[in-house]
Amino acid sequence: MTAVDSALGVVRAVIEVAASPERVFTALTDPKELEKWWGSDEMYRTFDWVSDLRPGGTRSCQARSPGKAELSTVKGQYLVVDPPKALEFTWQASWDGYGETRVRVELDKVPAGTRVTVVHSGLGDDAKRAGGYAEGWNRVLGWLAGHIKPAR
Repeated sequence: MTAVDSALGVVRAVIEVAASPERVFTALTDPKELEKWWGSDEMYRTFDWVSDLRPGGTRSCQARSPGKAELSTVKGQYLVVDPPKALEFTWQASWDGYGETRVRVELDKVPAGTRVTVVHSGLGDDAKRAGGYAEGWNRVLGWLAGHIKPAR
């Protein structure tokens, strides 16, 4: 479920996944894992992940959409690293003019595994922009859940 408050420039996306907070935290921070799940062949693929996992450390990746030569970049800096409970980082995307926003990810243990809550703030009052990020975070959380689902 995703909620958008365009007036405050905030997107909130939540999903529950059948994995421990430790497992989810690793999937969100390990560059090798991020490259496996963040993206799809139909939408875009991410690569060249950097994750210097400490407050003040950098995080970044490149992405390419199918059939396109140009790259997209997302970069930022970790603000909070509290394994396996929380991550917070700045978000600067090339398609958004590298304007700085903030993403907080909270991982809460629940009976089914982990509740993952993403709060992306600082998006301004542009409803279309916030809606695009809401759609994006829904997609990303779906990819995450698909990546870490338990083997049958």
